[in-house]
Amino acid sequence: MQQRKHICTRCQKGFRTAHAKQQRILDSPNHWVCHECSSPLDYSTEEELNEHLEHDHHICTTCDRKFSASRQLFQHDIDKHNMCALCRRYFNNPSNLKSHKISHAKRNIGCPGCSRRFPTNSAMMLHLEAGTCDSGVDVDMINQLAFECYEALQYKSSNANFNFECPTCQTPFAYMSGILQHAESDICEVGLDSISPLRIFLEFARSSIECESSDS
Repeated sequence: MQQRKHICTRCQKGFRTAHAKQQRILDSPNHWVCHECSSPLDYSTEEELNEHLEHDHHICTTCDRKFSASRQLFQHDIDKHNMCALCRRYFNNPSNLKSHKISHAKRNIGCPGCSRRFPTNSAMMLHLEAGTCDSGVDVDMINQLAFECYEALQYKSSNANFNFECPTCQTPFAYMSGILQHAESDICEVGLDSISPLRIFLEFARSSIECESSDS
């Protein structure tokens, strides 16, 4: 009986010829082989194989689609798989991707009570509500300003368990930072343009806090 000298260590199986062993590797679900390469390599894991297919052959392993250049695969991942173009992380949906992009955004929004700057209005408002601002503003003052603003009826909640609600979709919120974050997302059309009740509140709160800070 011919001795089986060619051993597949992963399958723990011997083969009489190198060709038989190679055929087993190509056909077996226990092996992760690139069929695009002229001399296919057997990768240790599916993740390693997928990384090779993406980097060397421009293949989207999710869609099983091959592209002619890496830049085309890159754009495909952005358009179809919610990939962040800056850090190449993937997200479950466009809304989560948009929220993530804030981490890359410039901090252009100044706090009206101190020198700190923030990437979004909701982040600035959360800072004020938390009571961490040098001005001493806290959530009680923010709520008071929100109710004093002449547009308050547009976002004041009719639900006794909540302070505010979206003026467009009526989603309830406990804090102004929450309703502002809602407005910054793609969930609703409320927005923060110049005629939005939430934009008017922001300008009113900023002016009031700046005046309070300058007097103290």
